[in-house]
Amino acid sequence: MAKIILKLKPAVPRRWLFFIAAAVWGFAAYRVLLLALKFAPQSPFPLWEVLILGLAGFAVFFNFVFLKVSRKYISRIACLKQENPCIFAFFGWKSYLLIAIMSSMGILIARFHVMPEFLQGIFYIALSGSLLMSALMFINAGILYKKPQPEDNFPPAS
Repeated sequence: MAKIILKLKPAVPRRWLFFIAAAVWGFAAYRVLLLALKFAPQSPFPLWEVLILGLAGFAVFFNFVFLKVSRKYISRIACLKQENPCIFAFFGWKSYLLIAIMSSMGILIARFHVMPEFLQGIFYIALSGSLLMSALMFINAGILYKKPQPEDNFPPAS
């Protein structure tokens, strides 16, 4: 049974996980940016002020949330024991659950107008920028990734 499961597992090289994670974050950034483009012009403020506030929110959001999370996932991928892990291993199962909850909350907030529309534009600019920067971090990690060598596991000889 274990052999069948191993044969059916959609395995990819570890380096690919960085690029797959970048694609997931990049797609999310694109979708959220579309929302920003929808809501930002509805603000009572000039568009340049909405952009400045969105970029300020991006700086805070990315530095205090996304930077830590992205580094954690990059470390997770780099430290996986399998040479060819499952294609979905770039996140842990708790992260998939968190993403589902956050996506559902985003849909509910937009559906029931919990937040004023002009604030949604600022928020979505900050969020899409943070997601995009995280995607770029994953791309960078994938480019710089070096496959561990067997001698890396042993302490240097004295």
